[in-house]
Amino acid sequence: MTKHTQWNGTLSQEGYDILKGEGGCIVCPTKVGYIIMTTDKAGLERKFEAKERNRNKPGVVLCGSMDELRALAQLNPEIEAFYQKHWDEDILLGCILPWKPEAFEKLKAYGDGREELMTDVRGTSCFVIKFGKAGEQLAAKLWEEGKMVYASSANPSGKEIVVRLKESESVSKEQWTLSLRQTTTLHQSSQTKQLKHATSKV
Repeated sequence: MTKHTQWNGTLSQEGYDILKGEGGCIVCPTKVGYIIMTTDKAGLERKFEAKERNRNKPGVVLCGSMDELRALAQLNPEIEAFYQKHWDEDILLGCILPWKPEAFEKLKAYGDGREELMTDVRGTSCFVIKFGKAGEQLAAKLWEEGKMVYASSANPSGKEIVVRLKESESVSKEQWTLSLRQTTTLHQSSQTKQLKHATSKV
């Protein structure tokens, strides 16, 4: 049975504890809707099953800091400056980028095969920043402890983004341990920007 918890503006200890565990998944609010968050292959498998999503459509990497982004993704000065501007202005941004070789080796070193579900045929992933405080807090804390956080929107594949928690229950199938709530209805941010080769959706 899914437990619903009101996010109070600080790190969700319940969400953190769940994501630390094997196969843990939560539904979390962002600036543009709700997402499914997880930290390992078992959780990714649950996410793909619930969303009825093709396995060739990888999840995104949620970066809780610019330092994490720099550690994981290959950035040239222009791309890094672009991310930094969005970070400083608190604007959601996700770009499809190659992994740093050492970061990809770390991804594989977890030993559960999660890289197969987190990269496309080119070996790239979407690295997302400034997606919403509730998730950012979790991603930052878990990164401090050596865990990456992965996500996809909490809606069936091919459907519109979930903007109200009750809509996410159509995909959750009662298998998520925790859903975090926000007090306000979420809308597409007018500040959200996109590049031709970038995506800001999660």
